[in-house]
Amino acid sequence: METVTWGAPPHGARAILRPDGHWSLRLPDDPGRWADLIAALPGGVAPALLSVGDGHADEILRSLGFEVHRIDQLWEVPVSELASTIESPQHSLVPVTDCDPAEVTALDNVIRAQIPGTGAWVGAVSDLQDSLEDDEFDPEFYLVAVHRGTGSYDGLVRVWNRRPRPRLGCVGVRPEWRRSRLGPALLGAVAATLVRRGVTHVTTETDVANRDSHPLAVRNGAVPRGRTVEWILRAGPGGEVRRRHQPDHTGTADRD
Repeated sequence: METVTWGAPPHGARAILRPDGHWSLRLPDDPGRWADLIAALPGGVAPALLSVGDGHADEILRSLGFEVHRIDQLWEVPVSELASTIESPQHSLVPVTDCDPAEVTALDNVIRAQIPGTGAWVGAVSDLQDSLEDDEFDPEFYLVAVHRGTGSYDGLVRVWNRRPRPRLGCVGVRPEWRRSRLGPALLGAVAATLVRRGVTHVTTETDVANRDSHPLAVRNGAVPRGRTVEWILRAGPGGEVRRRHQPDHTGTADRD
């Protein structure tokens, strides 16, 4: 995963190139340091995204050339509402570490293509491998539904073992398995592990523009806990814009 750093620690900045061709910015907590770091943004680091709490440093970001790109509703979800005994008899739920990385990557791209705002995200095997080395990765919280007859990878769920509360990053299935028992089975399996570990709540987020996701969250007992705003800087110094070449994509299906 390509990473660029600049500025003097501990008040420097970092940018990570995402699979959708955008750079994810990590800036110091103090907004007063942002102007100098953005002025020194390395050439080619654009479009660049920065996520902050709703209402946090809005005027500063606009003055630096950022625009609102996406607004996420944050939710706190009781694990008890996700727990169930639902199963999908046709599938085995397998830790991602026991699966073929290329097939998991292809499944993830299919699922992301179904989610508003993430369709341009085309991941590679290297991106998956990087995520499995993250300190918040736990194989018991990242499961893949493997069909017992065909061996096809039909769904996945991933929860990041974040502190103080784990974060539900994604649950999704291939289009042909929507409105089946597969999604609830994936959620139920991870919820059972969370319960065994004494976890009572997880967090997650939904794009406020994706209205269908809000009633679904509420039906699962989710309680709104504020919003985050993703800001975009469309051009770096001198107006230079860099976009990574995206491979051909033929799939039909968190952001995490």
